[in-house]
Amino acid sequence: PLFPGARAPLPRVGAAGPMNEPLAGRRPKKASWLWATCSSVMPVLQWLPNYPVRSFLVPDMAGGLTLGCILMGQSLAHADLCKVSLIHGPYSCMMPPLAYAMFGSAIHGSVGTGGLVALLTGEQLIHYGDDIGFRTHAGAILTLEVGIVLALMGVCRLAFLVRFLSRPALSGFITASALLIIFSQIAPMLGLPAWASKGGIVHIIAHHITYLGAFNPATAILSFVSLLFLMNAKRLKKMPYLKFIADFKELVLIASLCAFTPWLNARLEKSPSAEGETGIRPVTIVGPMPSGLPAFTPPMDMTDMRLAKELLPGAILIAFVVFLSSFAGAKKFAMKDGYQIKALNELLALGFANIAGAFFGSVPTQIGLSRSAIAYGCGVKSQLGGNIIVAGVVAAITAAFSGYLYDVPKCVLNGIIVNGASHLPEFSEGAKLLRLAANPVYNWKSRMEFAVWFGGFACTLILGAFAGMVIAVIVSLSLILYQVVNPDITQLGYRAVTDGDDNSPDTTDHRARKWVNAHNQGTVQEDGILVCRLEGPLFYANVESLQEWIDEQELLYEEEHGRPFKGIILSAAAIPFMDTTAVLTLEEMIKSYAERGILFFAANTFGQTGRIIANRLEEKMSDRLKTESLKQRVRNSSTIDDFVRLINENQTAAGARRMLLSRSFTNIKEVQNSRSKDADP
Repeated sequence: PLFPGARAPLPRVGAAGPMNEPLAGRRPKKASWLWATCSSVMPVLQWLPNYPVRSFLVPDMAGGLTLGCILMGQSLAHADLCKVSLIHGPYSCMMPPLAYAMFGSAIHGSVGTGGLVALLTGEQLIHYGDDIGFRTHAGAILTLEVGIVLALMGVCRLAFLVRFLSRPALSGFITASALLIIFSQIAPMLGLPAWASKGGIVHIIAHHITYLGAFNPATAILSFVSLLFLMNAKRLKKMPYLKFIADFKELVLIASLCAFTPWLNARLEKSPSAEGETGIRPVTIVGPMPSGLPAFTPPMDMTDMRLAKELLPGAILIAFVVFLSSFAGAKKFAMKDGYQIKALNELLALGFANIAGAFFGSVPTQIGLSRSAIAYGCGVKSQLGGNIIVAGVVAAITAAFSGYLYDVPKCVLNGIIVNGASHLPEFSEGAKLLRLAANPVYNWKSRMEFAVWFGGFACTLILGAFAGMVIAVIVSLSLILYQVVNPDITQLGYRAVTDGDDNSPDTTDHRARKWVNAHNQGTVQEDGILVCRLEGPLFYANVESLQEWIDEQELLYEEEHGRPFKGIILSAAAIPFMDTTAVLTLEEMIKSYAERGILFFAANTFGQTGRIIANRLEEKMSDRLKTESLKQRVRNSSTIDDFVRLINENQTAAGARRMLLSRSFTNIKEVQNSRSKDADP
């Protein structure tokens, strides 16, 4: 169905004939292909003509009104965090939601400003001086570049690139970024003068703690009361007549203080201490704001090319964060409501949303997780309620009331930011990874994920959000490359199937046996046969690691038993891919082992790996078998047990002498120290 949540399929428009086929089905083939392509890229062409007004319009209207009012208050605060003119916060919530509604596939995805993206944007724009007009202009260029990067990623189908940022690294980055957002708002919430608040609260405490004496008690009290209200407003939902206050808490707070602040400042201006920079002073307010709707203005011209080049690296990273945070939130509620979202549509939708917004003075926008939760809770049924009506509500409020925002206290906007950021930290994710790191069942690579989380957290907290994001990407890529180049290789033993209650292994049972890590308790290794499993693709970067690991195991066995292996079996059950270099190396290994009387087989093959082994290696694996009947059985053998029997029967038939492995290792301790053993189950 086109609308998730609908209990029955929606009626098709233009139905005709006994099969109730749409008239669109009678189009020529070229027209049908063009329509299918356009409708897949622009889902609005699918859902809008079939929109069930009677059942969907009321919940969409209610949800859109709620989201619009919430976004109006949040966008003003996020614009302050972006270091641009405050009116450009609401400007960012008009055109982007409309553009997203045409291309996006997330019904509950509410597009607008967001705290995390606003923090990254502010870090980029803070370097461009104290001229807020120039920073606002640079913000529009940055938004354009973010949109172009996202759109190009969608056109080139590069969604997989952003997935190289691991979940632990992203979680650590988000957690530290939330703390940075909160720390950055403390100084203005205390009412510290501009000269005392430079560097943020951490810098002040570390180097200039005496500056805290310049705080403004009036601003601090107003900030504390506002934050207390925002954090506890949800309790009002239990009261039927006050539920609307909880739903629109940001807007209610701003409207209330717009009326209260002039009276407060009038009293404070008469205070004897109002003239200095210490003591009780009037509360800083937003001041004059342009009224009306934004005009269409190209974000840049040829004279801005140098500025655009300076902003491009930051735009690429912000684009990654926009897609990662947006797609994760959208996917969460798509799974809850039972519909599918596509990465291609989301990249194009977010890209075009930011491109369109840049021409109206927008800052970078994203899908807000908290707003998506509100849309889901309000029962929003389509993009009409999730974005189109939202844009209309924000535009209407901006056009009608932007002139009345003159008396909004800036500290209230800081409180809104702190309240939103307080929901972002993911310390629970770090605690979960720490518990996994302490669990000996997992190998060191799994336990490294806590180190990745903590590294992303610490680097972001110390070096800033931009540097933290870069380091998180580098760490994630490095971890992926290391794990691919050094795959987990596990020696296997078996637990035989027994008929009685005794769970001890039965080495004489020829039924299918369960092969597990040889270091597990109760396992038995096949005498004279090395059975191992490589987990991951086998290709040019890691095939030598496999070769070296087998050589080390062979030398260890010779030191302990005084004789070489009679066979080696590689379980390919966890090898999804094998390249030409790996095939050539395996051919050389098969030949080398055969010359020393040791058989080498690959078991549990499937898919591409199975086809390559059957075509290139099967004949070479069977060359050293002593009888034709054994050679014929290679084709019909697939499991580890099949090849174990082949090796044992060939040994009985051949009685050949096997040569010991000659290596440069001087003693057994050198071998044991050369490679650590993992303990994966």
